[in-house]
Amino acid sequence: MKKKILLVGSVTLLITLLFIVPRNYSSILPVFQLTEKPTVISKGTYGKTVTIDLTFGKDEIETLLKDIKAPYPHFFISTEWMERSMVIIKVMQEKHIPIGLLGQEGENYIENPVLFQKEVDQFEKIIGEKPLWFRTKDYQFPVELQEIAWKQEVNLLSSSKYWNEEVPVLTKGDVLSIPLHQDNRVDIKQLTQLLESQSFLPIEQNIFGLKMNTKTFPE
Repeated sequence: MKKKILLVGSVTLLITLLFIVPRNYSSILPVFQLTEKPTVISKGTYGKTVTIDLTFGKDEIETLLKDIKAPYPHFFISTEWMERSMVIIKVMQEKHIPIGLLGQEGENYIENPVLFQKEVDQFEKIIGEKPLWFRTKDYQFPVELQEIAWKQEVNLLSSSKYWNEEVPVLTKGDVLSIPLHQDNRVDIKQLTQLLESQSFLPIEQNIFGLKMNTKTFPE
């Protein structure tokens, strides 16, 4: 009788865990596909997210990194900038600032089918792991690129709002894109003011309500 009671209790506990754990998503998520098929995500549900496209500038970025506080904006960075700025990349990694891969114009991936793989390999060499998120510089994602990224388990992110001359009004679910390029860039002081003016969520938490943490396992 005691064995039967113990068995029933164990089964009940197992069923409870099966139903509870997927909803709570224990905070540890690896690099993996967050969508069920090739697609481009541009908007979330649970809050507002700031993303920064970075291809140019060093001194201003160092200043920005000293001022910003968690939760951090998500940086999309070109591999060329990474290679020129390894010291800054190391600081970002130490502060656990999220880094995604910023690619070239979308049409380049049709003309050069191996370009995406080359950039992913460069990113992994520098950062130490594959990118979880990728976006093109012009926010164009050809079907061919979507399929390649899907096979590589890399998620594609566009934006719902863009900061050109003035800061757009953000609503719940928005993903704001901010340019920091040589020929198109936002003033760093204004950017810092925006980040301090309201609360923002990481990409995963905005889209899925998931909280992303990292954990190092001993080898």
